[in-house]
Amino acid sequence: MKKTLTLLALTAISYIGYTQNAEACTENISLLATSVKAKDGAAYDYLTTLRKDCPSFHKGIYNYGEFAIKQRIDTAKDNAEKEKYVADLLKLYEEFFKYFPNDGAGVDMKKGLALFSYAPEKKVEIYNYFDNAFKSDNANFSSTRGLYAYFEIFVNDYKAGTKGITLQQVFDKYDDISEKLAELEKVDSEAKDILIAKEEAGAQLDSKEAKRKAKLEENLENITIVTSSMDAIIIELSSCDKLIPFYQKGFEENKNNEVWLKRAADRLESKECDTDPLFSKISEALYKLNPSADAAYKLGVVEMQKKNTTKAMSYFEQAANLYTDNTKKATVYMKIASTYMNSNKSQARAYARKALQVKPSYGRAYLLIAQLYGNSINDCGKTPFDKRAMYWLAAQYADKAAVADSSLKEAANKMAASYRAAAPSRTDIFNEGMSGKRIAFDCWVGESVVVPTL
Repeated sequence: MKKTLTLLALTAISYIGYTQNAEACTENISLLATSVKAKDGAAYDYLTTLRKDCPSFHKGIYNYGEFAIKQRIDTAKDNAEKEKYVADLLKLYEEFFKYFPNDGAGVDMKKGLALFSYAPEKKVEIYNYFDNAFKSDNANFSSTRGLYAYFEIFVNDYKAGTKGITLQQVFDKYDDISEKLAELEKVDSEAKDILIAKEEAGAQLDSKEAKRKAKLEENLENITIVTSSMDAIIIELSSCDKLIPFYQKGFEENKNNEVWLKRAADRLESKECDTDPLFSKISEALYKLNPSADAAYKLGVVEMQKKNTTKAMSYFEQAANLYTDNTKKATVYMKIASTYMNSNKSQARAYARKALQVKPSYGRAYLLIAQLYGNSINDCGKTPFDKRAMYWLAAQYADKAAVADSSLKEAANKMAASYRAAAPSRTDIFNEGMSGKRIAFDCWVGESVVVPTL
């Protein structure tokens, strides 16, 4: 009995101690959060206490703690003090992962970003952190800024010629990072597609969904910027006069290497070197090795170069059917739509619509339809007023492009404005007595538009 009472007493004391400690931890986290938001230097003191006494209590310690340390870095009185807090920030990332491995993942990426921001001269360390993150923790490498820095440092080392980096390694690095960016784009664009589909169905997004959509659009714009910036860096290294002999030299050695063939074909096409016989040679080898969606698409491009439109469309259709990635599937449909644009407007629109069916955020498909309608004023309508009314419909589709893809907003808005400027004026509307009336286009368009109300 005495032993039992002793154990109960100890348990009670431990519980009381735990409760008191939990209360102190909760209070200090609250004070930390308040101080961070107020940009109060005391935030770092609360963080120090929490790291010592409650390191595994709550992930908020590290989320707010990151801001507390960054505030100290930004207000450091000299380089020595700045370096001290930068080192402490790197240590905080390690502690976060130690106590909260699911929430604190991506340690090396975060370290690389911290040094890139606060000690950009430490390029070797920055690169090593990014390289380790990319190779060992790729799933958590989600920073477009980090991916760009990783590539830029590597290219600069190649140009310096001091580390034995070859042109093929530069291309490989570009392809690897581009594939990662494509993965990030796929995740974000598919999440955005769901929200756009909800809006298209007439439902309104709640505040949380609206914020989510805005964040996804920001992410996608950053991916576009980084991709364009990487292209700008590598463009001088990959002109046709350099690429063609480079890939000719490596073809025999790699003619059974599917990855090499695909990347070579991608680069030749993207740099508009696809008219060279080498592109056809590589594409045919790729298809023979594995008649995949990518291989079928490349042969479609080859047949288009040969003016074999029917055969090209067959390969494009095969590629679209084989692709499971909606972005790639939509891209193929747009390729077909663009091919038909000048010869069969109805077919061009049909394939643009197919692109939108699989990917509602594919704004370029809306732009193509807008252009088709803008070029069809003489196909529809009996009177000059009715014919020019087509411009209003074209403008509406340009508006849809701006909503679907924020990266196209500027171009889409300009296109919409130009179409509206070409449409009947307010005076025309008044003189014709058409204010608020609906005009139906009984040609291939098969749609209608309501005349603006005066």
